[in-house]
Amino acid sequence: MFCGECGTKNEEGALFCENCGAKLVEEKPAKQPKKVSNSKQASSESFGTKLKKMSMVKKILLGVALAIVIILIVAYAVINNKLSPKKIAKDYFMAVVNMDTDKLYQYMDIDKNEFTSKEMFDKLAENNLNDDKIKLANYKMENVEKSNNGLTATVTISYVEEGDDDTETVKVTLVKQKSKKYLFFEDWHISNSMSVMDTTKDYKIKVLKDSKVTIEGIEVDKKYIDKDSSDGTYDVYKMPAMFKTKYNMKIELPLGFEVEDTLNLSSYYSSYTYSLNEDKLPENVKKQLIETTKKGIQTLYNGAKDQKPFDEIKNEFEYEGSDLNNLKKTYESLSKSLSGSDLSAIEFTAIELDSFTTTEKGFRAYIDADYKYTVSYTSGSETKTHDSNSSDSMTIYYSYSDNAFKITDAGSLVTYFSRYY
Repeated sequence: MFCGECGTKNEEGALFCENCGAKLVEEKPAKQPKKVSNSKQASSESFGTKLKKMSMVKKILLGVALAIVIILIVAYAVINNKLSPKKIAKDYFMAVVNMDTDKLYQYMDIDKNEFTSKEMFDKLAENNLNDDKIKLANYKMENVEKSNNGLTATVTISYVEEGDDDTETVKVTLVKQKSKKYLFFEDWHISNSMSVMDTTKDYKIKVLKDSKVTIEGIEVDKKYIDKDSSDGTYDVYKMPAMFKTKYNMKIELPLGFEVEDTLNLSSYYSSYTYSLNEDKLPENVKKQLIETTKKGIQTLYNGAKDQKPFDEIKNEFEYEGSDLNNLKKTYESLSKSLSGSDLSAIEFTAIELDSFTTTEKGFRAYIDADYKYTVSYTSGSETKTHDSNSSDSMTIYYSYSDNAFKITDAGSLVTYFSRYY
């Protein structure tokens, strides 16, 4: 250690200079800056990097969130436009123009069953809608008119067909549903169908009891029979939803034969009744009907001529469940008319079917009957006879039981037989 006064070197730790006696002051080394350890320095640098990284993540997340919001807004606008009444009406109109049965069927708000299935719709559309196809040249969508309560909307579409200068217009009406579509959007359904196979419910088909009805190859289930409307002669089917168009129908009658007909559903008719006529009767059935008629009226005239009570002849007409009250009255009236007649014999030689149809209680036929007869009369004290041939028209009513026609009544029966010609 050196003295600060005289510069003499003294021993380390001396308090006073050995030369001049001056108080010695220990020199302290200059304070060095505190060194930072490598680990702490690295930690500081890592923290800064993390801050930078976190800032970048926030920016990315913010960008992603903004992009999602934009996508949602665009998606909402696109879906909302797609589900708007105007867009639905346009798509529906184009589906009608192009006869796109897939889209048309989707637009139809109907009860689904075997007669309104997609397969049935395709089949009927192919058979019935070709003539209704619109050959579009151009079209224009008009403004949408909503009702005051906002529950319905009407879209008017103007269009021109190829080769036609006249402008046609069609109005498509839509109804807003109670429930939302995709949770957020209004759900609009087409309520009119531009005459493209609209539907009807509770259409009634009236056929002979125990007939089997087949529509477009589908047998109509007996569960559709309306018991309140049916009776002992007819079954009345109350049909579920069906398209307002033409269906091919087959009816297997309990008379032992099948007929074909067209079921034409429209806005003008709510029911169909199968009417059987003479042209639809097969020859074997017609022959059976004629034989039954000939035998029946022969029995009636023979009994009335001989003034027999009805109970003596009724077994010729009886069948299970038969009601012969009308026939009995007719027979008794005929007997009364012939009681003062000169008729002594009558034979029906030929029966011709003039017309034949169904009625509320069975069947009715207008017939032309050829017959020959004999009258016996007294002239002075002499009994004379006169033979003659004639023909008359008569009305005969029938029921059908046990695979055969049964006479239930008759009308316009001839009661005059001449002795002169």
